[in-house]
Amino acid sequence: MTLRLVTEADLLLILSWRNAPEIRKYMFSPHEISEREHRDWFQRIKDNSSVRVYLHENADGIPDGVVNFTQYSSASRTAFWGFYMSPEALPGRGTSLGMDALDEAFSVLGLHKLNSEVLCSNPRSMRFHEKLGFRKEGVFRDFHFDGTAYCDVVRYGILETEWTGLRA
Repeated sequence: MTLRLVTEADLLLILSWRNAPEIRKYMFSPHEISEREHRDWFQRIKDNSSVRVYLHENADGIPDGVVNFTQYSSASRTAFWGFYMSPEALPGRGTSLGMDALDEAFSVLGLHKLNSEVLCSNPRSMRFHEKLGFRKEGVFRDFHFDGTAYCDVVRYGILETEWTGLRA
C-alpha cells in the first residue's frame, strides 16, 4: 500500500468519491461539491505548505482512499488529518489507509502529534480512531451545525511515541 501526493489528474476521481452520499453525510461540509469548487480548492492547497493531500493506493496500485493533513507545522510538529475511502473500497481497507497515513505522519512528516475531529454522528469513525490508538481528548458540544441540527465534535489525538509503540 502506498500514499502519493494528489495531482490534478486525480481530481475527478476524488470528487466522485467525495460527493458519494455515504461519504458526504460525514463531512463538515456535506453539500455536493461542484467540479469548479473542487478545482478551486486544489488550486488553493497545492502550493500551501500547511496542507498535504495524498491518494492511497492498494497493493495492486488501485486508488482506494484520500488522506489529508492540514494545519501542518514543521515547527510545532503537529497537524490535523482527515480521510475517506472510495465507496467501492473493500471492507478492511480503511485500516491499511490509517496505518499508512500514521506512518507518513510520524516517519515522513516528522510529527510529534496528530489531531482529528470527528462528528458525533459518525460513531464508526470514532471506533476507527480508537482502534488506531488515538485518544479521545474532548468534546466540543453542539459545535457543528449541518444546516438542520447541531452536533458535538469529538477531538482525538495521537502522539508519535504512542504510534511507535503500537506500530511495533
